[in-house]
Amino acid sequence: LSLISAIVNTAALLLFSASLLGYFLPFALSLPVLSAIVAAACLSILFAGHYKALDGLSKIIMAVLVIATLSAVVIAAGNGSAAPADFEAPSAWSIASIGFIVIMMGWMPAPIEISCLTSLWLKSQQKEQKVTAQSALFDFNVGYIGTAILAIIFLSLGALVLHGTGTELKSSGIGFSHQLVGLYASTIGEWSRYLIAVIAFFCIFGSTITVIDGYSRALAESQRLLQNKAQGQRRCHNTWMIIVSAAAMGIIVFFSSALMPLLNFAMVLAFMTTPVFALLNYRLVAKTALPKALQWSRTMKVLSWAGLTYLFGFLAVFIWWKWLM
Repeated sequence: LSLISAIVNTAALLLFSASLLGYFLPFALSLPVLSAIVAAACLSILFAGHYKALDGLSKIIMAVLVIATLSAVVIAAGNGSAAPADFEAPSAWSIASIGFIVIMMGWMPAPIEISCLTSLWLKSQQKEQKVTAQSALFDFNVGYIGTAILAIIFLSLGALVLHGTGTELKSSGIGFSHQLVGLYASTIGEWSRYLIAVIAFFCIFGSTITVIDGYSRALAESQRLLQNKAQGQRRCHNTWMIIVSAAAMGIIVFFSSALMPLLNFAMVLAFMTTPVFALLNYRLVAKTALPKALQWSRTMKVLSWAGLTYLFGFLAVFIWWKWLM
């Protein structure tokens, strides 16, 4: 599951990064070439070990994007909805909405296997500094809850500026990046167009590096466990990063410039694998002998059961709607 998710998610983020990069470059290059440039830059940074420096920069860029998005939402809310006065929104509780809901849920606020990737990063971090259960949970919650809030803000921006206007999202990468940047420029002001393009690019670029590194760690650890080795090797991690990036480039060449279909496919795949990852997560915590301070409460168990019931139930509804209805 991680191998499939790694390749598809990396391909989607590479193509998205390439689309944004092509927006502000003074010369034209094809999306596969731009994607290859982004992939090479990501691997160079990871192999050189400069990811920590980029991580600090990414947090600043993310903060600027949050401020810009929040400002755009406030301005758009002040201007009122862009939809015509006689527009009647279709009900969100209809069968026809299931496809949209599933696509939206796929990466929101992040793929559920982020719990595994975070654990592996913390395992690596322990070699340099002390990591406590409290500090690990705090870091995870800040990132996860922060991403969830940003998702709601961004969805609100789309609802205020696009919903009801009849605007169709472009399927091509360059076309979609123009729409995305134009979303901000139409609310904040034309002066912000290229600034937002650069900020958005570095935000997605940082996410691409994170995905390549994180999934490759998971795959390297899986290989270590399957081969029953005492400890992982850096060479194995590097090899997986090359394999994932090369396979992702193969998908990009296949999809060509169709960014939206690739994003939709990646998010539907993420949604369909989520219940399995969630069940594995549950079994891991339930069957591991944890210290008393880390053992979960009955309330957390009930919440976990409710979550699993919801995820598998919604997956069954989606399968019925997609292939059986």
